[in-house]
Amino acid sequence: MVFYAYVKQITDNSTYRYVITFASREVADEWWRAVSTSTVTTFVTSVLRVNAQFYTHNVNVANAANSLTTTGVATQFLGEVFFTLDNDLGGRGLSIIPRLEHFADRISGNSFFIRSKVAPHDYWYYPTSSNTTNAVYVSRTERTRFTVSLSSGTAGTVMIGSDDIVITLTTADLSVNVDATSGQVILSLAPLTTLTLSTLLTNFTVGSSLSVNNETVKELLYTVNGEEWELA
Repeated sequence: MVFYAYVKQITDNSTYRYVITFASREVADEWWRAVSTSTVTTFVTSVLRVNAQFYTHNVNVANAANSLTTTGVATQFLGEVFFTLDNDLGGRGLSIIPRLEHFADRISGNSFFIRSKVAPHDYWYYPTSSNTTNAVYVSRTERTRFTVSLSSGTAGTVMIGSDDIVITLTTADLSVNVDATSGQVILSLAPLTTLTLSTLLTNFTVGSSLSVNNETVKELLYTVNGEEWELA
């Protein structure tokens, strides 16, 4: 699904206001990674991210719209992103972008619930008592918050699909890993080394139902062809 954001001129309140249309939310984050880490430092200086749907730029330094056509910035997104120039303030016109529902900005070091996109009442759940195997389950009545971070440890960075990540319990120094025999998701002192953000969002699935602490839960399994998950 397409994803939208505003960008406004930082030095005045009337000119160079754009709506950016991205092919997807993932493309938006990848475009921002390209711009913010570009070797063309004028774009790094000019374009700032306020949040996922609001940017600023200083066109006297670099125009964000030109990121798609300037070598070394974000030309690889020319077929996935476009900018629409809004009327200046005197024109009174402003394009209203759609409201986001249940959106979580994927910022490294933040804590999230992890839930199914198909069945959004199904959450990852780690019972802290009578859990001898340290297993993580899927529950419709309970949920656990996890910290999702870049493996590099860089906090505050917008994560993209190819980033290596670590998922840890917010209340203890335990990380998401996988039992090599059963595929069951567990918590351990050592994190899963092959985990990327894309893997998190697509490589886990729900298994059989079982009772844990008198609660009905389901197994959470690691698999190549998994279901879709999201951060919440």
